[in-house]
Amino acid sequence: MNVFEVFAKLDLDSSGYKKKLENAKKLAVGFGKASAAVLGAGATAAGALTKKAVDAYSNFEQLKGGVETLFGAGGKSLKEYTASFDGTAQQAKASYNKLMKAQTIMLQNANNAYATAGISANEYMETVTSFSASLIQSLGGDTQKAAKYADMALVDMSDKMSVRVKRIELYQRCA
Repeated sequence: MNVFEVFAKLDLDSSGYKKKLENAKKLAVGFGKASAAVLGAGATAAGALTKKAVDAYSNFEQLKGGVETLFGAGGKSLKEYTASFDGTAQQAKASYNKLMKAQTIMLQNANNAYATAGISANEYMETVTSFSASLIQSLGGDTQKAAKYADMALVDMSDKMSVRVKRIELYQRCA
């Protein structure tokens, strides 16, 4: 066999490998494009999830401020509250502590709302603050009692809604 025949044979034998290498390259490019698409979709989903989380948290902070205003000292420290209070320092401290206890009760109730009322903390605070000013006024400014009654009202309403939903589901199954 001469040198030209050896080179020709080597070239023919390696052409199969070249083809396999080209196919592998095409596969890698396709995989890269698919990976990029998946990563892009994942980034979009992560961005949407992050936006929803930020929106929910900002709503929470806004609603918490409403609870602090209606049931608490409006976000004031004891010193700030005492300076704006019309009475003695002792009376201001007692009033402040009572307000802060009511605020704490409301925020704990909101945090437990998923279990007690089947709603989110945000939905709980939004609903409670919508009627609490009237409730507090009708109870002579007793924010602790108002916090207790507001929670009872929301839990009772959710129980009744749960019963209604179950009745509707049962009716739909029977129909």
